Amino acid sequence: MRLTWRDAVTAAFMAAIVAVYLAHLNDATGWLLSSVRGNATAILVLGAVGGCALGTAAELYRSPDEDSVTKLYLMLANLLGLTALVGALVALIAASEAALAVLFAATMALWVISTVRHLSRETPLPIRGADHRTPAGSPPIH
Repeated sequence: MRLTWRDAVTAAFMAAIVAVYLAHLNDATGWLLSSVRGNATAILVLGAVGGCALGTAAELYRSPDEDSVTKLYLMLANLLGLTALVGALVALIAASEAALAVLFAATMALWVISTVRHLSRETPLPIRGADHRTPAGSPPIH
């Protein structure tokens, strides 16, 4: 189990996304929460900052030794990301409740599969620029 500080921050962003969507479902009034477009904007921005900006998926694309599980994860993440983007665009352009639901569901699914993947990996992701030497007697980090 290897969760990092990024997972904690991302969980906070997802909690905010859930709060925004639940407020929308309960017909909350307010500057941002009163419209489909406002909620779509909030979910899109929170998802982009909390997921995309903090994510380390770029490391997976640069890895020369991708196994079948990593390839499946990347394909699923790409599909969900595209689904979220299309949902966001339709929600913003047409003020569609269904598209807002798609955006929310795809964003939540991306977070869930990412967290499950982090929980199942054996070693933490390497930090770019960090010193990868290990103390004497300890196994190397791969």
